[in-house]
Amino acid sequence: MPASHACLMILVAAAGGWAIASTLVFFLFRPYVPRKIFGLSIWGLLPSIQSGFAKELATSLASHYLKPEIIASHLNNDMLQQQLTPEIEKHVDVFLEQKLPETFPLLAKLMGEKTLAKFKAAFLAEVEVIFPALVTSYSGKILDGLQPALLIETEIKAFSIPLLREIFTKRAAKQLLLFKIIAAIAGATFGIIQWLLVSFVL
Repeated sequence: MPASHACLMILVAAAGGWAIASTLVFFLFRPYVPRKIFGLSIWGLLPSIQSGFAKELATSLASHYLKPEIIASHLNNDMLQQQLTPEIEKHVDVFLEQKLPETFPLLAKLMGEKTLAKFKAAFLAEVEVIFPALVTSYSGKILDGLQPALLIETEIKAFSIPLLREIFTKRAAKQLLLFKIIAAIAGATFGIIQWLLVSFVL
């Protein structure tokens, strides 16, 4: 076989590998909606599985990471309580200095500074006891009201595939190019094998 024919065979095989890789990347995202071609429904891989994937992923995340006991364990920690304490203390001060004299003026006059300080300390100490119990008790109720699995599923279903494609192709540009180059090299390799078979076997 002439060298020019061999080079052409290898180049065509390499171009075929590149074209196949490009086609696979194309059909990963597009068509965004089903298209009828020769009676067959053609649809991008991600658009076609988006709805089912959203439901399965949402269910999995909710069952593994959004359990009431997990939420409660993250909320019931000393660091969070330390962060909330100044805010709670500020509201207690407002109540003792402003709300109490307005609501119970006689009681406010009878309570001196020491009494108010003791009342404040007792209230803050009680909050430290009540807070974990409230978090544990209401975590389940909050999750039931929010229905996180349904929220996650809705958001994933609504996510724009064209936007996802834009982000993916931008972030993975180097990897996609490498994928196409590898496919072209694989195609060229098969072209060389084919040339060897034609030249020496057939």
